[in-house]
Amino acid sequence: MKKTIRIILLLLVLLGAAFFIFRTPDTDRAEMIAKYGNEASRFVDDGHGTKVHYRDEGNKDGPALLLIHGSNSLLQTWEPLVGLLGDKYHLISLDLYGHGLTGPNPNGAYDADSNIAAAVRVLDKVGVDKAYWVGNSMGGWVTWRAGLSVPERILGLVMIDAAGAQVQQKGQPYLGARLARSAVGQMLLPEITPRFLVKSSLEENFAQPERLTEELVDRYWELLRFPGNRKAAVDRATTPRQPEKWGDVGTLKMPVLLLWGEKDKVIPLAHGRAFAEAIPGSKLITYADAGHLPMEETPEQVARDIDGWIEGLATESVALSEE
Repeated sequence: MKKTIRIILLLLVLLGAAFFIFRTPDTDRAEMIAKYGNEASRFVDDGHGTKVHYRDEGNKDGPALLLIHGSNSLLQTWEPLVGLLGDKYHLISLDLYGHGLTGPNPNGAYDADSNIAAAVRVLDKVGVDKAYWVGNSMGGWVTWRAGLSVPERILGLVMIDAAGAQVQQKGQPYLGARLARSAVGQMLLPEITPRFLVKSSLEENFAQPERLTEELVDRYWELLRFPGNRKAAVDRATTPRQPEKWGDVGTLKMPVLLLWGEKDKVIPLAHGRAFAEAIPGSKLITYADAGHLPMEETPEQVARDIDGWIEGLATESVALSEE
């Protein structure tokens, strides 16, 4: 009995030592805001104790695009598109709860409705009544859920490798997401998040890993460790996604553009085809040289297709008004 107790105590000591050796502390909030904010960065009070970080950029007289990133991502994922479309469009991006410089939701809510409310709050703050909602991955899920709940705020939906389709072919979550769903990961990830874990997870999202720079890895790693974001990532991984809402996706009334990386392993192209089949009048465009993040891997193509699609909608509207 005494020997067993000694072994248990030794294991506890070793685990404690490993924790302190491998622990990666939070980054400093003020330092991160200074480093990753820019002249377009703003913060809006959500009414619940959190200040949501957003950027208000581009041509303020042009059509508005609301850009919504995916899980464990950041509003910076849209920087290539902002650079390509900024002369023509009003571009509004935000860090969802538990991401980037926004930090965690004090209520622990990471469901679609909470994120939609934050996005609407940002639109209200910048004075935009209706926008094209553009979302990637989890942000794509938030986008089509917004199409169901706040259609009056939406001109159209652009869903890029969007989550939420209920199809037989399942995706392969990247390493960080897999860990966040495990009991061990949920215990360790809020305190132990090595840089190689972030880099490996990002590599699984890219079809062209050579596009993944060390600077980009550092940004994801540092902002994942923004105070409260790691605990939020664990909480978000266990938040119910309400799969039954998939049955309503065919009722969307606004125009819908689907953009998909053909090499996406996280949310395979079969999901994009399911959306295209379920949503009447939707348009699906695929990219042979992109994975889960086409707006980062092939931004020129994505920008061209979004612009062409919106121009086409405008042309159709003019033609209908002249009939």
